[in-house]
Amino acid sequence: MAGRLVLCPTPLGNLEDITLRVLRMLRECDVIFAEDTRVSAVLLRAHGIDKPLQSFHERVAARRLDVLRKLLAAGKTVAMVSDAGMPGISDPGVEMVRAARAAGAAIEVLPGPSAVPSAVVLSGFDSAHFRFDGFPPRKPGARAAYLAGLVHEAACTVLYEAPVRMRALLEDIESVLGDRRIFVLREYTKKFEQQVLGNAAEALAAIAWPARGEFTVVIEGAPDEAPSTEIPPAITSAVRALLAGGASVSAVARALHGITSVSKRALYELAQDEADRD
Repeated sequence: MAGRLVLCPTPLGNLEDITLRVLRMLRECDVIFAEDTRVSAVLLRAHGIDKPLQSFHERVAARRLDVLRKLLAAGKTVAMVSDAGMPGISDPGVEMVRAARAAGAAIEVLPGPSAVPSAVVLSGFDSAHFRFDGFPPRKPGARAAYLAGLVHEAACTVLYEAPVRMRALLEDIESVLGDRRIFVLREYTKKFEQQVLGNAAEALAAIAWPARGEFTVVIEGAPDEAPSTEIPPAITSAVRALLAGGASVSAVARALHGITSVSKRALYELAQDEADRD
């Protein structure tokens, strides 16, 4: 009989932010797979739970998936937790879901904490429509091109960012989106939680650098106006950089189409024009 995989969201910071149902599952399961066993051990000790822990992250994923398949084949119940929040959202977990489904196991996702909806509500921006894009591109050119794709985005956009790249992200938002309002949520539910509402320049001034902690950023949707057909300069710069790096015209169009709102045809024509100039 195939077993059961249960994804269990855990507190973002405050250890009290955990549901009774998640606690019951962590007590009743046969084994817990954790993104970092050291982090999860603190949570389990706080709630008096003693269960076998197995680490699950990209370096051990292949081996752990084999272990998961064997446990499920034996009819065991496996719980999955990440360091904070919902497993599978910018955290390990999706691979386990795919493996469990392929094995014919039952899969459950329990409700619990997530920084994304909380940040949207705290921002006060129009929350009728919003998009979650996870972590933005790391490289400056790709990040600027991605932000240029938000120039006419009507829905607010939620991002995660690491502290080491937070200043660069805010500087690019200021450069590409100007005075567009943003909401920065740092260390949500933790002792040194910080909320900043304003434009990127105001956020840069409000945050102590070097930055520490986990960041969630909400970018307000664009004002209701007719979109311009002009391609933003940041995207043109990204096209030139990719061509200079040896990418083909079609490869440039495909790459930028995935992270901008510009049509693939327009990107192809722009890339071809730039290539012809060389």
